[in-house]
Amino acid sequence: MEFNLLIFNLMLCGFFAITSFAEEQKKFKFILDNVITEKESEDVGKIKVELDKSGDYLKINGEAEQLVDLDNTWKVQIVLKGANEANEEFKERLTLPLLGVCDFMKFYYKMYIYESLVKYANAPAPNVCPVVKDTYVLRDYPLVSEKFQKFLQPGFYRMEASLYHEEEEKIKYSVEGHVVEEE
Repeated sequence: MEFNLLIFNLMLCGFFAITSFAEEQKKFKFILDNVITEKESEDVGKIKVELDKSGDYLKINGEAEQLVDLDNTWKVQIVLKGANEANEEFKERLTLPLLGVCDFMKFYYKMYIYESLVKYANAPAPNVCPVVKDTYVLRDYPLVSEKFQKFLQPGFYRMEASLYHEEEEKIKYSVEGHVVEEE
């Protein structure tokens, strides 16, 4: 569903956009390690995400069938966790305020996602609300970290995104990745 594609892309962008600034003379690379479906709700939507690591860049493909209209009665929660080493427990670094889907679309989606996503998906405009039930498709969306260089910092990250309705968590996805210095 569109929410899932939006959240997935925000989560990837969030690894770059809300971490500390890296030293400018060093180049870093983000490596996506894992996408975890922690909770899905068949009455809200069905999603399939595939990662294509065959070329020079990671490309993301997905199809989402959204079964309900999403408005501000549906809430989004994003939590960024980090660790310095792979074997350390992730610690909370940032929790974004719980936002209605429409408010989320007008701010985070518009700021971090829409311009690059719309080239690869039938993505709704950021000011369109509710996000109507439909089948949304994402094709060959490239994950290129060069444009986020100034935000990257070595370490391990986990971003969790949840969708709530009437205070019940309906959907939860996590994305894990790490940042290394390029050689």
